[in-house]
Amino acid sequence: MSFASSNRDPPVKLILAIDIGTTFTAASYCVMLKDTEPFLQEVNKWPKQATGNAKIPSVLYYDQLTVARLRGDETEDEGSLLAAELGNWKKAEWWKLLLRPPYLPMPIDFFPFVLPPGVTVDVVFRDHFAYVLESVRGFVIKKHSSSDKFWDELASSMVVVLTTPNGWEGRHQNRMREAAIKAGLVKPDQRNRVRFVSEGEAAVHFALDCPKVKHSIAKESIILVCDVGGGTTDIGIYKVNGLSPINLDEISSPRCIVAGGVFVNVAAEKYFAKKLQGTKWDTPECITTVVKAFERQVKRIFKGTEPHSFLRIDNSTENDEAHGVILGRLRIPREDMISFFEPSIQTIIGGLDEILSTGRLKVNKAIVIGGFAESDYVYSQMTRWADSHQIPIAKPDGILSKAIAHGAIRWHLHSGVQVRVAKLHYGAEVNVAFDPQDPSMAGRERYRNVHKKWRVREAWKTIVQKNARLMPGDEYTSWFHFDFHDADSKTVEMELYAYRFADPPQFYKTKDGRLTEGIIHIGTIQGDLSRCFNAAPYKRSSSKKKYKTLEYEVCLSFDEIEIKACLTWRENGVQIFGEATILYDL
Repeated sequence: MSFASSNRDPPVKLILAIDIGTTFTAASYCVMLKDTEPFLQEVNKWPKQATGNAKIPSVLYYDQLTVARLRGDETEDEGSLLAAELGNWKKAEWWKLLLRPPYLPMPIDFFPFVLPPGVTVDVVFRDHFAYVLESVRGFVIKKHSSSDKFWDELASSMVVVLTTPNGWEGRHQNRMREAAIKAGLVKPDQRNRVRFVSEGEAAVHFALDCPKVKHSIAKESIILVCDVGGGTTDIGIYKVNGLSPINLDEISSPRCIVAGGVFVNVAAEKYFAKKLQGTKWDTPECITTVVKAFERQVKRIFKGTEPHSFLRIDNSTENDEAHGVILGRLRIPREDMISFFEPSIQTIIGGLDEILSTGRLKVNKAIVIGGFAESDYVYSQMTRWADSHQIPIAKPDGILSKAIAHGAIRWHLHSGVQVRVAKLHYGAEVNVAFDPQDPSMAGRERYRNVHKKWRVREAWKTIVQKNARLMPGDEYTSWFHFDFHDADSKTVEMELYAYRFADPPQFYKTKDGRLTEGIIHIGTIQGDLSRCFNAAPYKRSSSKKKYKTLEYEVCLSFDEIEIKACLTWRENGVQIFGEATILYDL
């Protein structure tokens, strides 16, 4: 196998899964010791937590020197917040969405994120990873009544599984991997110990590990899995080939939508600011406190049937009926509460309708996971949608916001997805013969090759088609041939592109040099063809110059959600493989 991993790696003793959500972060781990069953555990006690909780806020505070001073539940501690206010530390929240691909639009009228001065999203990922590592280390040592030596032994072979939304691509995974390395999760020469799983795949592994859900699903059935989180919603459809062990075929391209609980809070905050304008509560500090109270209680228990919801805004018994305040409580009519949720719910339902219409398949079961689904109102609306399509719906027991980290561990131990569906067309640039009768070539720059033939660059060549069935072990190849002289560099680079829409264009760039709409630059595949050059015979051009024509294939593998690449060619009828790396854009 050209993509085989090294068999010299030490046996894995610790698997750590980290799910960084827009609003909350969770982690689970699995200890694998000789002659013992794998021990899977969620991290359910973090620093500064009064009682155990499997999640922490994805929030950090930075000082003037861009040092992270508060992280996780430290950002909920009043003493720490006092220090932050006195020190003028700046808050970083919802930063995960800054990493999203530009073609995943934010909701209309959503204000842009502003990170503290001098802080980038890569820095925040690094600092958050470092905090998670520090916290997990302390948890494991205490949980297992062990010492630093026990942790060091486990961590020496640790594999880290990071979750990403369905819509994230290689460049986003690469930035997360670099942040994980800088945070000390793995050493720079152990970067292959960082693996990625989509939140959608982690969700389905968690769901099918839950007896309540598993027992309601039959073999050969079609299931829809919807992970509704704080900032993104991931949707996938799978055919269930087997349940013990899990064996699934993805049968529709997975979807990622920017919609979730964050946007409910934003709508509520705007409402509170307007509702309390001109009152004693009309201060940024008070509005922030009110939003926190809304998030912790009213938002979660709202069912959609109550005529009013009441939100305590302070400890007074004051009345201000003109502004809807009764005994220190803000009265929120049902229709106003619904308006906070409606944009995200409608966006999610639109995504569900779209994937159903594209798949044209009869779904036997819909499974809902994610922190946003813990809202009674959200789940009731998704149930209403499912009922309208005559699809039974279910959600696993327990706290859904920790499901993805747990599912990521299950995925690593036994990935049940045997077939994936390509989300995009993947391709590369080729040059083509110039055709003066083709209007698409008019105005494009031409050049003469060594044979004095006119050619045109920037043509598109598909390597993998959108919606292609991607199976483990399959390699997707495309032949290339180029002419090389002795003095030419034998390091070849191929720009890897993707196309989002139905049919790829003839040229991936417009005549004025811009990327054609829908084209995404994934990264640069780089490989060494020195051996291929040395084995190839010389030719002579019409001008008597010596050159060699190298024919080789670029191979892509999609065994997991990360793309891997290699080069291959033939020498005396024998297939030879050469290493290649993908250099991603930052």
